[in-house]
Amino acid sequence: MKKALSFITLILFAVTAFAEPQLVSLSNKNGKTTVVFTLSSEDKDCNNGLGIDNIILKCNDQTYKAKHVDAKFGDTTTVVVKFKKIPQLENARLTFNVNGEEKYINIDKDLMN
Repeated sequence: MKKALSFITLILFAVTAFAEPQLVSLSNKNGKTTVVFTLSSEDKDCNNGLGIDNIILKCNDQTYKAKHVDAKFGDTTTVVVKFKKIPQLENARLTFNVNGEEKYINIDKDLMN
């Protein structure tokens, strides 16, 4: 029984470790930069809660804090983040916390896929 519980715990850790945020879109129009990404249900805590904070976009050796964040919660949570307009998005990386755990999206890499 102990082995079965250990195995189930290991599987749960593996599933949550691979629950990566997914970039949906990037827009640099209308005087602002907008990033849209999704989080899976595996990112929710044990009470089915989802806290997203400390959203920062790093690119061109500059750091930008989010000006506005909106989220549509569900099985897959869609997050829309707005920043001031960023003239060039090179080597862009979005970092944020989900329920206290640091997550990131390599925007350049994800845009190529």
